[in-house]
Amino acid sequence: MQRAVDEGLLIARFAVVMDVKNHIIVSALRHDEPFDADATGREVRQSLVRLAAEQSDYADRVTDVLRERAARARGSVKHEHDYHPEDLASLDLRHAVYSRVATELKRLSDDDDYVGEIVETARQDAWGELGGAVESRLDRLPKPLLRNADYERNRTRRIRTLIDVDLAALKKQMDDI
Repeated sequence: MQRAVDEGLLIARFAVVMDVKNHIIVSALRHDEPFDADATGREVRQSLVRLAAEQSDYADRVTDVLRERAARARGSVKHEHDYHPEDLASLDLRHAVYSRVATELKRLSDDDDYVGEIVETARQDAWGELGGAVESRLDRLPKPLLRNADYERNRTRRIRTLIDVDLAALKKQMDDI
């Protein structure tokens, strides 16, 4: 059971980091807001409390709905969510896991070090994503033309041709109008 709880907490942490990272990016790009560690910490705490409530709701659903349905079920199993009396132990385990994950997430929402780690991870991830996007754009910009040795040597001749031929032809056209 502890492994399931640990995995649930890892998934929840990942979800919070992703959510907060996206919020940091949107705030920076769309709203031109600077990064605020305190505000981000409050957002992390709110996300953890919200996820704790979801896990608690899942635990209640397992108890109230699925367990009751499984206890009354008869016949053969029709699909993976068709619980029967023999599934009651698994449903009890699921209830216990959801409940422990909810309790732990609530506890972690008050843990300054844990919240700070998520804030910093989200900030670094946001910076990495923004930096990668800028770098990608810069890589797509047209490359400056490489000048060879003849370019500088023939520059004076090209300018003289522009003046004597091209501008002279343009002046003649203008005079004819």
